Amino acid sequence: MSYCAMPTHHGLIELIAGDAWEIPGTLTDSDGNPLDLTNAQFEWVLVDTGGNPIALAAEVDVMDAATGAIGIYVPANDTAGLDPGYYTDALRVNLPSAGGATVWHGQILVAANPFA
Repeated sequence: MSYCAMPTHHGLIELIAGDAWEIPGTLTDSDGNPLDLTNAQFEWVLVDTGGNPIALAAEVDVMDAATGAIGIYVPANDTAGLDPGYYTDALRVNLPSAGGATVWHGQILVAANPFA
């Protein structure tokens, strides 16, 4: 079983600026098997259309290490200043036995906060 030859592309995620974000996901290896996330460390980034990383206080929690289930959480205060539009996100996983690799990426559509 190989760690991850290519990152998994997730479908479009639609979120609202000014809301707390909860993004669930399941990480798999290059064979499509659940990635064992025991003792894993994570880096998540949101990038604007110009390729610039957005500074957000995101937290990645392992929901079930054996099945590769994770949750990405971003507080409402951090999403409040985002302009509406498309962004790209990416998740890098560092495993003690295999090193680091980007394992998950895709597009996020941020809608304007209707209550702002």
